[in-house]
Amino acid sequence: MQLHLAPMKNFTCWAFRASIPSVTDSYTEMINLQDLLKNKEQAWNVLDTFYIQNQRQWIQILTHNEKEIGLLPNRLKQFFNDFKDKSHIYGVNINAGCPDNAIIAAGDGAALIKRTKRLTDLIKAFLGEPESHFLHVSVKFRLGLNAKEMSFKKFLDFLETVRTIEDSRLAPPIFHFKHARESSQEEPHWEFVEEIMDTNVPIIINGNIDSPQYINKIQEKLLKKSKESWKKSILGVMIGRAALKNPYCFSQFDLFDKNSELIPWEEIFKQNLKIHPPHERYISNFSKLYPKIIKN
Repeated sequence: MQLHLAPMKNFTCWAFRASIPSVTDSYTEMINLQDLLKNKEQAWNVLDTFYIQNQRQWIQILTHNEKEIGLLPNRLKQFFNDFKDKSHIYGVNINAGCPDNAIIAAGDGAALIKRTKRLTDLIKAFLGEPESHFLHVSVKFRLGLNAKEMSFKKFLDFLETVRTIEDSRLAPPIFHFKHARESSQEEPHWEFVEEIMDTNVPIIINGNIDSPQYINKIQEKLLKKSKESWKKSILGVMIGRAALKNPYCFSQFDLFDKNSELIPWEEIFKQNLKIHPPHERYISNFSKLYPKIIKN
């Protein structure tokens, strides 16, 4: 099972990403693509993609511009040449779910959910010609901009369209099972899981997941699908806030990770903070969550 650590503003710096056991995929904070292409130092500094053993690192970008995203692979190649120690980027994740009103008004984030063709064109523009670059691409998606849009099930149209893209660099989409007007406390709409499984497009699921027991509760609601078909359709989970509360949450899913607690994660985190110190804004937030670690 793929285990994805979600991008979280002011938290998912390299030191934190590298400290969480059993994670297979991690993400930088969301970055506005225009800021990268304009060479804004603050944006490029978010790419603290130093090596992490057994972890694929993604950068998450915000854009709705096909031309601009088509420029990104070459710009990243230049970045890799200039900063070889930060060249450990597996791919780019397009944010199509951010609920921020200003971002939606600009046509980005959750505004892309109903723009199925635009979103597919963004993927194709980034991939370019076959074998033109090695970077992968994925999309983080919500079920709709609001409850009404969610009822139109445009996400099914997107999955049907994305099936037509035959490129090994296209990674499974990540589905946050809420619409953009719902809070983190509200229960996700797992009633749509079976319809999505029917498309035969494997996905990563996201939304209030914190343990294998939570996954069992979702599976118990399945009416038509067996657990075997679940394994083919649901390739992994993405977890965000739950990992801040319990950094060992991913290890519960990893049957092969028998050593995750041999060295307490706190010790690894303290060491990683020294290896690649993050910006002060991260330290400020970590000091509130983990005061003993930061003080020491």
